[in-house]
Amino acid sequence: MSELRADTITASDGTSPVTLTKQNAAKVYHSANEAGTVLNGSLNVSSLTDTSSGKQTVNLSASTADTNYSVIAGSGNKDNGNARVMLIQDVTSSSYVSASYSTFSSAFDDTPQSSILHGELA
Repeated sequence: MSELRADTITASDGTSPVTLTKQNAAKVYHSANEAGTVLNGSLNVSSLTDTSSGKQTVNLSASTADTNYSVIAGSGNKDNGNARVMLIQDVTSSSYVSASYSTFSSAFDDTPQSSILHGELA
């Protein structure tokens, strides 16, 4: 059985990071409090903006190549048996809005709100 151990892997030029090919890893993730102002954890997120009740704009550190990406979003708490859905709105290459709705009526603050983005970076 072979074993590979390494602290650093670089490209063949000796200085650049290795480029992953034929892999589709998440390019963005975020987890935030209900006010949409405090990141509990993130990857490629520069900041959050509390857009309105239940809505937060996720601002990306590195933009996507276009708006043809996929976002999966969710929120944390049970709402007394009512239907709950997370919607992604106002998609641009540098941000998107994550919105928590109950019974499709109006957005409400929920904690935590989280999302994962799959797509190409610019």
